[in-house]
Amino acid sequence: MKTKALLLAAAFAAAGAATSMAQVYSVNAVGYVNTTLKAGFNLVSNPLTAADNTIGKLFLNIQGGVPDGTTVYKFKNGNFLISKYDELDGFYSGSATAETTLPGEGVFVKIPGGTADKTVTFVGEVKQNTTTVSIPPGFSIISSPVPQALKFDAAKNTDGTTATFPVTDGDTVFQYDRGTANYKVFKYDSLDGFFTPALPVIPVGEAVFYLYRGTSTARSEEHTSELQS
Repeated sequence: MKTKALLLAAAFAAAGAATSMAQVYSVNAVGYVNTTLKAGFNLVSNPLTAADNTIGKLFLNIQGGVPDGTTVYKFKNGNFLISKYDELDGFYSGSATAETTLPGEGVFVKIPGGTADKTVTFVGEVKQNTTTVSIPPGFSIISSPVPQALKFDAAKNTDGTTATFPVTDGDTVFQYDRGTANYKVFKYDSLDGFFTPALPVIPVGEAVFYLYRGTSTARSEEHTSELQS
């Protein structure tokens, strides 16, 4: 419970720098993405549609074996659900185990301290053409729904009519920095028409917290995937 509180509280912190996390080896209709996991917390995304997108299955595919005690945190309805790996049992258990991690979403993955860098491999189909991600009021974890970097640079309006990423005054992006275990914060001002400081490009395999200040039931983030076979 203490960990949940710390994670939620961290969404309001400001500090840190962006860190690239993933290497993309294929962006065809079916491909795979390797994402580096460091000791401590990692805010990661799965940009592919797998045969089984549940947390209990996706995070078994860690090269060299899953470290005992590896824990995945799924943010849902304002709280974190948890799934923890037991080396003796050989599987994850907990409230998040049957939850999915779909393209456009993200989860925290905690690797036990003292563990060398690990690599989780996501295998599945790439969403093509135009894709959308629902953004509810309040906090959510979002990411690019395809294995391409998430670009916020088209966010210019509050109504979404000419922006691929619709924004509202006061919307805030929290990018987690694994080096400082803190967040870099970017806030949108509708009078200025941009985020301050300038938003970074979010690498493939990484997710961010997004605070949506609007009151509608959902927002959409659109991407057009231009893929080659």
